[in-house]
Amino acid sequence: MFQKGMKGTLMRIEEAAETRYKYEIWFDYTRQAMTTISEGAMVAVANFASTREERHYSILEIASLLPVHYALGNDISGYPGFVMEAAKSAGQDWVSQEREATDETTKIKCIAIPTNIEWIERHGVTEVIRKDFQQESSIPMVGHDALPLDSEATSIVANLNIDEAHDKVTNIGTLVRDDDVPALLKVDELVRLHYGIFGFTGAGKSNLLSTLVASVLSVEEFPCKVVIFDLLGEFSTLLIDQLCSMKAAAILNLGLQTVPEAVADYYRDPERPPAKLQVASKAYARTSVCPRPLLALNDEREEAFSRLLIARKTRFLALPPPSMRDILIECKEVIKGNMGNDGRAVDSLLRSLKDKYGQKSVADALKDCVSECERLLETLTVRTAQQNMEQVVSKLKEYDRAEQQELPTDVLFSFDDVKKVLNDETKSCLLIIQSHDPDELRSLSLRLVNSMFGNRRLSGRTGPPVTFLFDEADEFIPRQADKDSSHAKSRAAATTLARRGRKFGLGLGIATQRIAHLDASILAQPHTYFVSKLPRQYDRQAVSEAFGFTEENFRQTFKFKKGDWLLASYDAAGLEAVPIPIHCPDANERIRRFLLSLNKDTDKQFELQSP
Repeated sequence: MFQKGMKGTLMRIEEAAETRYKYEIWFDYTRQAMTTISEGAMVAVANFASTREERHYSILEIASLLPVHYALGNDISGYPGFVMEAAKSAGQDWVSQEREATDETTKIKCIAIPTNIEWIERHGVTEVIRKDFQQESSIPMVGHDALPLDSEATSIVANLNIDEAHDKVTNIGTLVRDDDVPALLKVDELVRLHYGIFGFTGAGKSNLLSTLVASVLSVEEFPCKVVIFDLLGEFSTLLIDQLCSMKAAAILNLGLQTVPEAVADYYRDPERPPAKLQVASKAYARTSVCPRPLLALNDEREEAFSRLLIARKTRFLALPPPSMRDILIECKEVIKGNMGNDGRAVDSLLRSLKDKYGQKSVADALKDCVSECERLLETLTVRTAQQNMEQVVSKLKEYDRAEQQELPTDVLFSFDDVKKVLNDETKSCLLIIQSHDPDELRSLSLRLVNSMFGNRRLSGRTGPPVTFLFDEADEFIPRQADKDSSHAKSRAAATTLARRGRKFGLGLGIATQRIAHLDASILAQPHTYFVSKLPRQYDRQAVSEAFGFTEENFRQTFKFKKGDWLLASYDAAGLEAVPIPIHCPDANERIRRFLLSLNKDTDKQFELQSP
């Protein structure tokens, strides 16, 4: 139950708004203790519910620690010579105490938070079992021993609310302080009740998202659907193993401009010859965003994309044409900057086009709109106005769907196809939606979410679970957005999922580094948080207000290495609303193993079927 030879003392308890209580624990300093006691370690302290027959221990989690030398103290002001000598003396004390504390002036001062769990030590019972852990019934007693738990007891506490025999569970990593303790999650609660991934640049948000998606999709007898709105085009590589090996998995592209021209050329050829396949797969692999550790595997990535193309797992969304009014609203979004005297003419034309053609079909109105815009363009003199009108004309011409009709039907994917595969309860599904135009991707998110929500609401369907993931979420869910902008549409999609989606099995996942830019009402909705380094105070404040993280919780994230995350969940994790530092495996290593396996055995065939 407890680690041998390790014992501290609870010195102080005080109330805390975020965690109810905050505790201060002192341990005698040794170098061994400094490596054993770390953030995330759990300790047991006898509490006031103890009786003669049984002893109750409150389980606390260490949130921060610091070695302190009281001969030096925290104040280094004073005569420099004395201070320097005191520091040198302290330095010797740190080194000399390897396994045994011999100096009373050195301590390890820890701040701990409650887990709200207690362990009952019954008289004559030596075995540690799960049923002896329960909700805390009292608070620990100041002055009593603080006993660090061993790996077995820590594993029970960290995963206390998870029943592996009955819950659908995935292992997403281990505790940072103890790689013998698994970090388990209930996948149904994770995807249905929303989650957020928050960390600064370089923390590995997309890497973690890849690991989470792969873990969720691997759970047996849990047909989960994952839809990723991929703004940067990262996940075609970060989930290439899932795309290749799953029966129902595809990259859905909005328009031919989203992929290299060689891809469309290969699909248009009824023979689909190997020479064109080779050119297409090479172009596809080279233009897809790739993590730096995988850049050396060019040949292997080309082979993987080749298999995707053969299996028609790169598709093109054949969407119902938008109304002319919607197109003109999107055209208005490209107008930026000071257009001087030409601004009034541009704004007047767009309003006129909306009134004149807004209710007409695209086929009847598109060419007339282009003509009127081109006529105005010839009269403009301000360069900003000319550039804006050129973009409007370009935007209008993009809606000529002739190019999509040139593609064979076996590589098109309709809106009905999307809804059908997402409502299929027999197997899991992965759809990665990409576009060369961020506005189109944001607008599509609202159409898709509203369609799925309306379908399930009218039919009374609540499954299978579908999770919609927004990477770079600040680009989809901004705090402020113009009423008719694509940002407003994607924010409306996320709002629908966050507030009403769980009732119909529709979940929301968000990942971003710019937390303070997110819509605050949506930020408060996730029940599960993964948090890494957040140097900006206003970002930490936003997360703290949404979940109740303490400054001590955030302080430990500054020491995190890549792959380390602070996990906190109301429902999906083993402890309710208690932040635990975990380490997740590197998605790049998983993908590397997969890519190398493609050429390791040339006869190996992966099951490549279209959705």
